[in-house]
Amino acid sequence: MSAGASNWIIATGQVWKLYVAVAGFAGSLVCFTVAFFSLGASGGQFLGMIACGTFLAVATFVWLTAVLRCPHCLAKLVWKMVSSRPHTSWLIDLAALDRCPACGRLLDRADRLEE
Repeated sequence: MSAGASNWIIATGQVWKLYVAVAGFAGSLVCFTVAFFSLGASGGQFLGMIACGTFLAVATFVWLTAVLRCPHCLAKLVWKMVSSRPHTSWLIDLAALDRCPACGRLLDRADRLEE
């Protein structure tokens, strides 16, 4: 963790969870893309790829909701953001956190040194 981290998620060492979620959602997008292009072919992959893409997207969201937590109050950050923010901005607000939305714990130098 860098000493100059200003984002709360980066400072708590949880940014890797966001990267895993991005990879999961990208995999889901790949499944949907393959399903779209399989419509032109005579193969029966369409429903299978749609099912795989949907499962991967839902599983990724559920996983991210369960694992991205405040290390102090153990609040589920994704669920807190989804339930309290508009659907158009919860992800942007999550990426720009400077404090826990549940307990309000600020990002300070002592927290960064503990992690």
